[in-house]
Amino acid sequence: MVAIEEIQGAAILRLLTELQVDNIPLKIQLQNSAGPCLTYIADIRKHLRIHHFLVPPPEDFQKLSRDRDQARLRFEFIDQEGIKYVFESHTWKFSRDMIWVRFPEFIRRYQRRKLFRLEAPPGTRLYFNVKDIRYKLLVINVSLGGTLGVLVSLTSRMKQAIKICESKILKNVELVFPSKDRKKTGPIVSIKRCQIKRQEKNPLTNRFECALEFREISEEEQKKLTELFYKWQRDYLRKRKILRA
Repeated sequence: MVAIEEIQGAAILRLLTELQVDNIPLKIQLQNSAGPCLTYIADIRKHLRIHHFLVPPPEDFQKLSRDRDQARLRFEFIDQEGIKYVFESHTWKFSRDMIWVRFPEFIRRYQRRKLFRLEAPPGTRLYFNVKDIRYKLLVINVSLGGTLGVLVSLTSRMKQAIKICESKILKNVELVFPSKDRKKTGPIVSIKRCQIKRQEKNPLTNRFECALEFREISEEEQKKLTELFYKWQRDYLRKRKILRA
């Protein structure tokens, strides 16, 4: 399954500036043309107070476009994390051997939902019940499709109950994220149904780990989780880029 996020506003300038700085190849395709060509962002400028990015035209592109005045341009690129982005523009022109393209209204970001995991913010917890016993999971990592964590305060009775419950459905699970204000509870995402996919003792840490898959979640709660997830992802990628610099 693929998650699609629309990037808008000031985030477009940040993204295209990174594209220029990192010199990432950009696929450009004229509407109804045979196939895409490769180019790159050479500069970002303002014209009449509106942001444009400048790309060198691929070979024969100017000749090809003469009969297609103001045809739609489609762009696609893959960032350094392997994430795909796609956008289109109807407003562009040739000037001084460059194509001036007006910033799009939005850029679509495509990502495989359940394959990308992030280290969970410290203090993230997950709660569920098995046979009227309340379990607490300290979350190690989280994705839009599931989570992995360490079970805490685990008694022999709790171990036995949860082993019997493997592969069965858990209902009304709560995923609780930390708050900047330690006196307050952070965001809570309610998950209607989860399934335990794996539970075992980690031989390296000697801790009892449990992997869960989110099987059913309301549209409102899914939106909340998605917004939180992408916020952490942006923070993670920004910090990673700083460390690489």
